[in-house]
Amino acid sequence: MSTASLTDMPDIRLINVAKSFGSLEVLKDINLDVHHGEVVCLIGVSGSGKSTLLRIMSGLDLADSGEVWVNSVPLHDKKQAKLIRGHVGMVFQQFNLFPHMTALGNVTLALIKVRKMSKADATAKALDALARVGLSDRTANYPSQLSGGQQQRVAIARALAMEPRIMFFDEATSALDPELVGEVTQVMRDLALEGMTMVVVTHEMKFARDTADRVAFMDEGVMVEIGTPEDMFTHPREARTKQFLARVLSQ
Repeated sequence: MSTASLTDMPDIRLINVAKSFGSLEVLKDINLDVHHGEVVCLIGVSGSGKSTLLRIMSGLDLADSGEVWVNSVPLHDKKQAKLIRGHVGMVFQQFNLFPHMTALGNVTLALIKVRKMSKADATAKALDALARVGLSDRTANYPSQLSGGQQQRVAIARALAMEPRIMFFDEATSALDPELVGEVTQVMRDLALEGMTMVVVTHEMKFARDTADRVAFMDEGVMVEIGTPEDMFTHPREARTKQFLARVLSQ
C-alpha cells in the first residue's frame, strides 16, 4: 500500500479478517472501517466473536487471514505489528490493577517502565489522567479501598495516560454492580465527546444507542449488520438482529 493511500486510511481498517481456534471458526470474513473520532459499539450474544475481534484490532491476537490496519500499522505483518504499541489503549472487563499499589502507582507504572519517563513527569501525567476520570481525590487509595466503578476508572486512566489514539473497551462495565455502571459509561461518553476513536464491546444498549456513531451486530463470527443507532434499534434489517434486540430490549 502506498504512502499516499496510508494517509487517507481510516483509523481502523479490517479486510476479510478470519480467525479460528482449532475447528471452531470464531471470525468469518470481517470487513470494517472505523474513522477518526468515531465510536463503534459491537453488540451480540456471548461467543459471537466480539472480544476476539477487539483483541485482533488491539494487537493482542493475530488474525489467521485478511488485513488488519490500525493507525496505518499493518497488524497482519508480524514484523510491523509491534509498532502499534502505545497507539492504542485497552480496557478489559476485569480491572487488572496491582493491589499493592495506589491508584497513582498503578497509572505511573507503565509510564516509568515502558515510556521511560521520570517519576516527576510520570506523576504529573498520571494525575492529569486520574483527573480526567474524576478521581483526583482517590490518588492515594489502594484498589481494596475503591469501589468497582472507581477501580475501572483507574484502569481507564492508566490507558489514557499512555496517550493512545484509539481506545478499545471489552465489556468494561459487565463486572460492575448496576448502580456503578453509570460512572464508567459517563467517562466513556466524555471521551467520545473529546473525539477519541473508540471500539466498544458492550451489553449496555442504552450506552450504544446514546453514544455510538455506529452499532455492529455480530452473530456466530459474522458481522450481520452495521448502521447508526437509529437504524439498528428502530429499523434493523436482518432477522437475526431483530431477534437479538427484541430479546435484550425486553429485559
